[in-house]
Amino acid sequence: MSNSIIAATDFSARADRAVDRAIRLGEELGLGVELVHAIEYNPGHKIDHDALDRRMRDILPETDVPVSFSYPEGSVPAAVANRAEEVDAAMMVLGVARYNSIGDYFLGTAVDRIVRGTSKPVIVVKNRPHDPYRRILVATDFSAPSSAALDWAGSTFPQAEICLLHSFGVPFEAWNKAGYVAEEIEAEAKERLDAMLEELPADLRSRCQPKVVRGNLCSAVNQMVDEQDINLVVVGSQGETGFRHATIGSQASAVLETAKADTALIGRRVG
Repeated sequence: MSNSIIAATDFSARADRAVDRAIRLGEELGLGVELVHAIEYNPGHKIDHDALDRRMRDILPETDVPVSFSYPEGSVPAAVANRAEEVDAAMMVLGVARYNSIGDYFLGTAVDRIVRGTSKPVIVVKNRPHDPYRRILVATDFSAPSSAALDWAGSTFPQAEICLLHSFGVPFEAWNKAGYVAEEIEAEAKERLDAMLEELPADLRSRCQPKVVRGNLCSAVNQMVDEQDINLVVVGSQGETGFRHATIGSQASAVLETAKADTALIGRRVG
């Protein structure tokens, strides 16, 4: 694992949650934190680094974690993503973006573009970081990227309990009333999940609680968040089935937008 966590800030209150979580993660994982404030390229404009440093220090909580600042220029999403690649960051930590004027919060264009522009794990922070990530949900579609998401969650948070969730639907359910079809699909999913667990290292397997749910993935995720006090949801961003999409994955994107808990997206390359 690299020795730094990239936390992006635009100095908004929403970004402060991401900064606070990054510092907490740095303390837990023994990593330094680099606060990044990207600046839209403006030819001839001189950056006042001293003023920016003061603003950065103002948003920092008290900590013994080594913290550095950087101010990359260019398209903001690209500049943040590129910085993570340049320093080979262990992960990126972002806040949610305000999308419209009536105060709704979900993935804004900048966050989406940052996620798509990096191979690094990205955590989108939605809640105040009161507790460590000790109850984690990993969504699986049995693809290699969802397996990578489980590996990342297990190795990054070795003390956490993990709910390994697979949701399924019944094809043409509106026309197909036979209950045995759903039963067969569920039985097959459970067999695949059991086989997946058998291939895990014993320590990780002992921390995993498998769960197969019929229905919409996003609804299943939030049900588990409520029932099991999940404080981090982890998904693979480039699955070969349900998570594959032209952007960051249709299912992954939906979970990222709707999950009540902080959400981590794991790309094709981890570690």
